[in-house]
Amino acid sequence: MPRLLVYALVVFVTTGCASGLEHRKVEGWPQLTVREHHVPHSEMRDHCTKYASFGGMTEACAVYDLSAGTCDIWLSADFPPSEAIVEHERLHCQGYDHVGETYMERLLARWKRFRSQQASQ
Repeated sequence: MPRLLVYALVVFVTTGCASGLEHRKVEGWPQLTVREHHVPHSEMRDHCTKYASFGGMTEACAVYDLSAGTCDIWLSADFPPSEAIVEHERLHCQGYDHVGETYMERLLARWKRFRSQQASQ
């Protein structure tokens, strides 16, 4: 199955993944407003390719902004991804990471520390 990508920063975007992987809920992940963008393929690539592993191809990605409470899913309107890939991205927006990975959990902890530091200033 083709690889798809998601990468998370403090303006969170998640790590590369394949849609057939099992997921686990990250405890404490906030509820985010999910916005799906069906855009020309080149625009989807502009949003997603920068998060791809070297030589990787993207079919979609989810970009998180925990501070704004949003998750933007970027999808190609020219080459629509399968429903399984769309659902995979939606699961990331809901706080599901791949079984055995802790990337999203670590990002959430980093964001909470950042918020705590901001509140104490």
